[in-house]
Amino acid sequence: MTQEKFTPWYKEPYMLLVAGIPVIAVIWGLNMVRLALDAPDTLVSDSYYKDGVTFTESYKLDQAADRLQAEAVMTFNTDEISLNLTGYFDAQPNTLQLELIHPTLEDRDVTVLLQRMPDGRFMGVNEIELPARRHVWLNSPEQGWRLRLTHFIESDKAFTLSYQ
Repeated sequence: MTQEKFTPWYKEPYMLLVAGIPVIAVIWGLNMVRLALDAPDTLVSDSYYKDGVTFTESYKLDQAADRLQAEAVMTFNTDEISLNLTGYFDAQPNTLQLELIHPTLEDRDVTVLLQRMPDGRFMGVNEIELPARRHVWLNSPEQGWRLRLTHFIESDKAFTLSYQ
């Protein structure tokens, strides 16, 4: 009669596989709990009523842009932003406020003031790294309208913000 070779359980490769998967799952789960506790909750709103009121106000800004048929063609490069504005305005605004909002991280939001140049274009300083996906909000505080778009911004590629 032949005697089978006996190996301890901790030297069996299948045992390491069977025990290793749950151990890795527990370690990964603890890592996710640590991330959930340490990361800021920038996507969570503390005041739903206030958000509802601001939604109504911002809807009026969007309607004003629709009424004026405002449209802006924007071009970003590494150090500046160029914008051509068209629409049925009584007078062109002197400044525009451009908000470049990061989809998830509030500390990466950027607000740029665009100044009107003598040739009619608006220019400002680019403060974000390109390429980048951003919610682009173009506001005219003087005239009370806003254009919005979510876009993947690339260097030297024009895109259009429209009232529609």
